[in-house]
Parts: sequence; C-alpha cells; structure tokens
Amino acid sequence: MFKTRILPAIGGLLALIVILVLARTFMPAAEQGVGKSFDFKPNSDRVAKLMSESVRYKTISYGRDKPTSGKALLAYHRYLATSFPKAHKAMTREVVGDYSLLFTWAGSEPVSPSNKPVIFLGHLDVVPVIPGTEGDWKQPPFKGVIADGFIWGRGTLDNKVNIVGLLEAAENMLARGLQPKRTVYFAFGHDEEQGGIDGALEMAKVLEARGVEAEFLIDEGGLVTQGIVPGVEPLMAVIAPAEKGIVTLQLKVVGKGGHSSVPPVQTSIGILGASIAALEANQFPRDFSHTQSFLESVADDMPFVNRLVMKNLWLFKPVVMRQLENDTQIQAGMRTTTAATMISGGIKANVLPIDASAKVNFRILPGETPDTVRARVIQVINDERVQVNFDGSGQRGMGPSPVSPQSGYGWEALTTAIRDTAAPERIIIAPRLLVAATDTRHYRALTSNHYRFTYMQLGASDLGAIHGTNERISVATLNDTVRFFFRMMSRL
Repeated sequence: MFKTRILPAIGGLLALIVILVLARTFMPAAEQGVGKSFDFKPNSDRVAKLMSESVRYKTISYGRDKPTSGKALLAYHRYLATSFPKAHKAMTREVVGDYSLLFTWAGSEPVSPSNKPVIFLGHLDVVPVIPGTEGDWKQPPFKGVIADGFIWGRGTLDNKVNIVGLLEAAENMLARGLQPKRTVYFAFGHDEEQGGIDGALEMAKVLEARGVEAEFLIDEGGLVTQGIVPGVEPLMAVIAPAEKGIVTLQLKVVGKGGHSSVPPVQTSIGILGASIAALEANQFPRDFSHTQSFLESVADDMPFVNRLVMKNLWLFKPVVMRQLENDTQIQAGMRTTTAATMISGGIKANVLPIDASAKVNFRILPGETPDTVRARVIQVINDERVQVNFDGSGQRGMGPSPVSPQSGYGWEALTTAIRDTAAPERIIIAPRLLVAATDTRHYRALTSNHYRFTYMQLGASDLGAIHGTNERISVATLNDTVRFFFRMMSRL
C-alpha cells in the first residue's frame, strides 16, 4: 500500500520540477533591448592624435618608493590645457596633491537633493613596462604609434582612455552649446597604480570638506566585450557595481642562525615555506552569489542546455560550481584570493638564515575585512613562530566595497547610455564583481552608487594587454568611448 501511494507522489513531484525548470528557462530574466541611436560622431583623426600624444608623456607609477615623475605629470597637465581649451575655460580646474586634477563643471541648475552632482574618475599614471620586455612590443610602448587601426602604447587602455574620452566629450558638448543640468566633476588621480593615497584620496577629502553629496560615480573597471561566455554572441557590457577589498600581510620568522652544517629540523625559511604552503592548501571558502548574478544576466542568450542550467541555479548550482573549480578567472570572483608575491631570507648558502619574511596579497570578497583575513591566516598557519602583521608600506588595507544598487537614476543613466552607444546593435548588460582595486574606494563617503565601467570594446585576447605587452586601443573603440561619455553627460 505504501509503495502504491509514494510512487505517484514522486512522479508528481518530478513532473512539477520539470514544469518549473522549463518555465524558468523560457521566462526572460530582464529587459535587454536595443537603445536609440544618437547623432554625434567625434573627429576620428583628432581623437587618435590626442591619444597618440598622451601616450608620449611617461607618467609612470613605479611604486611609493619611486614616485611618478612630477615633470612628466606637469607636462601632461599643460598638454591637456592646450588640447582641450573649451573644457578648461568652462570648468574650474584645481591641482590637488601636487599632481592630480580636479575639474568642476557647474550645472545649468543649482545643486539640490533632486539634482545632485555626478563624479567621473580617471587616472593620469600608468604602469611601467617590465624591464627586458621592450623588444616584445610590436610598437614602442611610449611612442603612441598609430598603425593598423590602433593607437599603440602604455596607458591607452589603463587609463588615459578615460582622460581623453571625458575631456573630448566635454569639448564637443561645449562646441554645441550643451551643458549638463547637474554639476559634473572630473577627478583625475596621479597615483592610482600605487593606491591613490596622494591623489584620489586627497581629492575625495576636498569634495567631502565642501559637503559634496554625489548622485553616482563612474570609474574604470568594466568594459564591453564579446565571446567571453561560450555560446553568447551579442556584445556584453560588463559593469562592476562592487569591487573586492585588498590587504597585504607580512609573514616573518626569526631563527637563531649559525652554520649550515648543523641545521635545526626547520630553518626560518622552512617554517616560512610551510606557512605559505598551508595558506595555499587552505583557500578561503567560496561565495557563488556574485558569479550567479552575472551568469543569470547572460543566461537568456545561451544555447538551450546552458540556458536551462543557468536559469535554474537553485537546482544546478552544485554542478556548476564543480565545473568552474579550475577556472582561475571565475574563482577570483568567488572567494578571497591568496597570492604569495614576495619572499626573502638568508645571506649565503652555508649560513643558516636568521630572518625570513614573505608578503601575501589578498583580494577580499564582500563579507570579509582585512581583520578577518588576518585572523583566518593566523588560524590556518597555526604556528606561533610565524608573525603575521599588516604590511608596513603605508596601506593597512581596505575592505571590499558595498554593492551598489542595480536600479535607480545612476544605473538607468549608465545602462541607457551604453545601449544607445551600441545601437542599433543589441548589447547585454551584465553586472560582475571587480576583482581588482580602483580609485573608487576613496569616494565611498560621497555616494553609495559606484559603477565601474568604461565603454571600450575588447576581445578576450585583448584583456591581457592591460598592464601587459602590446597595450593598444583601436581608433573605433576610442571613438565609441567619446560617444558614450558625450551621450551620458549630455543627458544628466
């Protein structure tokens, strides 16, 4: 009797699950329509020339122990003033922290709770070219060569694209007699590549002291791409509504030293090595939520089987997480990452080391803090001989950002401008946690709406050029960047 009753119940439950799975598979997750084309095209030759000339200013951030060349930064300031005369005349320009630039473009209507300012970020500095790799570049990294439809050079993608894009968009708006209703700030830091402590942080303090409350903020971090998700063909605008935190911990072991012919069971280097191995073998737990929101946003454009799975992660999440275990890019968005990046110890092959130390860099997932990371590291190492301290390089670390809302005025202004720039082609809007760090972190007190995105279209093979060899930007992409900023600011 029991068997005859339970089998129909199981069958009914399975049928219900199948119906639910299929219903969710064919139910659109969100509106991903086509935007409206607008009548503005920048002067392509001028835009390419502006970027080419910008690359030639070697505003290189080597690190806090070797600051960016003040001479190069001030020369680039003068170049920008000459190249964008209308913007410099219409805006108030201030130099903050000796080398960062803060522009204020007063809106046509007074600032009010319903007409708050908007902040756009960029940074003037670039990372260095790794010594010895100069010959691997197809074009010299600081010549700004225009060839094969590209402008080649360090900083074209990170991040002089924002400097040129924003100022040229403003220049074109002013030439057409356009002015935003809202006050607009351009905050161009000079040391983003070394933490933004002297640039972005100081500009944020200036704005905060003036009582500025912004509606939203736009910075680098997301971009336009295509083909990075198998089976998804349309263009995809990846926006980062949140970014991971960052902290570097120093591990240190102090031994007794002596002659290598009479070694202890473990030298200070051995103890240190075992602690690093323990950290790598015991990674932080995974949190699928940020990756899930990204996958669900692109699921409607996946082939049927993938779509069925991604639209029903309530059922298939364990399977998907197992499939993604060996994808380091995906894993970086699912956990606080552990990266041993520096190690030192010993002075000679036959001398026992006294001190041995290492630096381990962690990119912190929302939900953790620098303090909780340190506490877990101490617990995992479980060895009192290993000292675990915050790195003393000037940055104690910063926790992950809050997750900005994917609705409201700022989100709608951004996504509308993205769709209109792509029109008549359809583009998918996909939120994704940023695993790197940006200057945005210093502006958290000014607004809770932070969106990291620059409209530049890069393929999967182009992404490695950011901080890598053969950094370049296509002339067509740079034109779209200008068009995007023009469209966005002209509607504020």
